[in-house]
Amino acid sequence: MTRRPADGLAEAHLAPLVSRGEVPSLAWAVVRDEDTAAGGFGGAGPATIFQVGSVTKVFTALQLADMAERGEVHLSDPAASYLPGPAQPGLVTLADLATHTSGLPRLPRDLFLSALLHPADPYARYPVAQLVRAARRALRSGSPGSPYAYSNFGFGLLGYLLGQAAGTPYETLVTTRICAPLGLSDTAFAVTDPRRAAQGHRRGRPVPDWRMGALAGAGGLYSTAADLARFLRACLTAAPAALAPAIRATFTPRLPIPGGEIGLAWHHARRGDRTIAWHNGMTGGFSAMVALDLARGLGVAALANTAGAPPSPLDRAVLSVFGS
Repeated sequence: MTRRPADGLAEAHLAPLVSRGEVPSLAWAVVRDEDTAAGGFGGAGPATIFQVGSVTKVFTALQLADMAERGEVHLSDPAASYLPGPAQPGLVTLADLATHTSGLPRLPRDLFLSALLHPADPYARYPVAQLVRAARRALRSGSPGSPYAYSNFGFGLLGYLLGQAAGTPYETLVTTRICAPLGLSDTAFAVTDPRRAAQGHRRGRPVPDWRMGALAGAGGLYSTAADLARFLRACLTAAPAALAPAIRATFTPRLPIPGGEIGLAWHHARRGDRTIAWHNGMTGGFSAMVALDLARGLGVAALANTAGAPPSPLDRAVLSVFGS
């Protein structure tokens, strides 16, 4: 069997997380030039299904960019204009939501009580009607172009608003317009095959999956290393052609933020003379990380079935690949 460069990168940087006991199991994907590979350690493999948490945001941002390319929305549109009911005031735009510069808090304030009462599944009991009420209040007082402040509320709302603009539920939009054209058959808002699903862990104990409900746009997707390998390849080659302009738009830096710049969801960090675009994710029992050096043609993704306090060792391990 021919040994590929991608295998060596995974073994050197990702396998130690399992051997040191930092994660129970891990699946990975590496794309480098013409070499594409996916695998796993600790019993996981390319087809193992994990929750990817906030990596969902790059798919939500790609959906926004695709709808903008189609003329269905504009990045400069006031977000409040897509809320149901009478016209709402507010200057916060869809682009502000996609770059975490809307002034919206990290979570809706009316979510906190439910989250405290149900910490094992904090988002599941937050309905769409409550999201809409919270959005009406928040968008009236939100400040467009606010300093960068990471907001699950903002991205969950963005997903919902895109669904309103298209007249199609957000989850359906992403799976039919983004995942299907990219051939991502296991990237979905529910487990496609329970027999292949990883068990999430926290502090060494099994925990249930999180159900993101109304905030699905912030973190509701599942995926596999095999699917993420295809996604990385699409990001590096801007293919298929129908999604190419939208893919490029998501990576275009929009404004400076602490530690680098931000595109539509994608964070850009400097490592020496290189720029790395990245996004991580975490739910109650899973962690995920995707990162790309577009100039070098290198992309890396990793999925693990454990969660803990950030920064995640998975994040550090993935970023370490780019020093090779």
